[in-house]
Amino acid sequence: MSNTAQPDLFLAAISDAPFRDGLDLMSVPVVSLAKSRRVEPIIYRRGDVSVEVSAPPHIGIATIWDLDVLLWCISQLNAAVDRGETPSPIIQAPAYDILTAVKRGTGGREYLGLREALDRLVATTIRTTIRASSKRGETFGLLERVAWVEDETGRLKHVSLTVPHWLHSAVMDRRVLALDPRYFEMTSGMGRWLYRVARKQAGDRDDGWRWTLADLHARSGVTRPLRSFASDLRKLAKANQVPEYWLELYRDTTGSECLHIARRSKLEFDHPGHERRPRRDRRDPVL
Repeated sequence: MSNTAQPDLFLAAISDAPFRDGLDLMSVPVVSLAKSRRVEPIIYRRGDVSVEVSAPPHIGIATIWDLDVLLWCISQLNAAVDRGETPSPIIQAPAYDILTAVKRGTGGREYLGLREALDRLVATTIRTTIRASSKRGETFGLLERVAWVEDETGRLKHVSLTVPHWLHSAVMDRRVLALDPRYFEMTSGMGRWLYRVARKQAGDRDDGWRWTLADLHARSGVTRPLRSFASDLRKLAKANQVPEYWLELYRDTTGSECLHIARRSKLEFDHPGHERRPRRDRRDPVL
């Protein structure tokens, strides 16, 4: 890695940089899974880990779709690190490039949606002990600062995004995981969330990972009751269209309904869900 001084500004140069996600935020609830505005805080506690997410009521908590912008930032920074650079936490790019990278349209509606997403990402605050002991914590925003230039019609032309220190440090420490490009084609908020959980927890493990539906309900941060959540999860499992992973419901010895997720490339060749793993350099950390 280069030892040169960190530049004041990082110009995003790769429109098709391989997508990455932040390892620390993939299996805990940090965004809303609903498309409607969420004003109720997200609160999650498990062992020494606690997460509290909030935002001003007139703006609302960032959504799983807003998170696409943050994933784009992570991917741009990671690509720069791969090139041996020490990128600045300030990323500048045309709004058009961001929209096309995350598989969005480029009409007026999408530009307005990007502006609103940036507002929510800046306004959303996370108070957590994710990377600390139970006696220490940290509070940060999903984005630290946003600046923009508009064209003569008022449409976003260029944006400057300042990622927070925690996120910049995570990329520099290589605490990121590769994402399947099909993630951005998913229209289900729960499906997107479940893929990110599977990618972090099941990963490349031969035996995948198992959760009770009650545990997944808590991890999701949704306000819907478990019964409603479980019904939607069963639909996802029946469709089995989550990229890279095979979903299977079962009941454990206590009678609790559970979900087993396994990487498709790890399944037997004659299994209906088997899928050859694409050949690409992930540079994933050892979990």
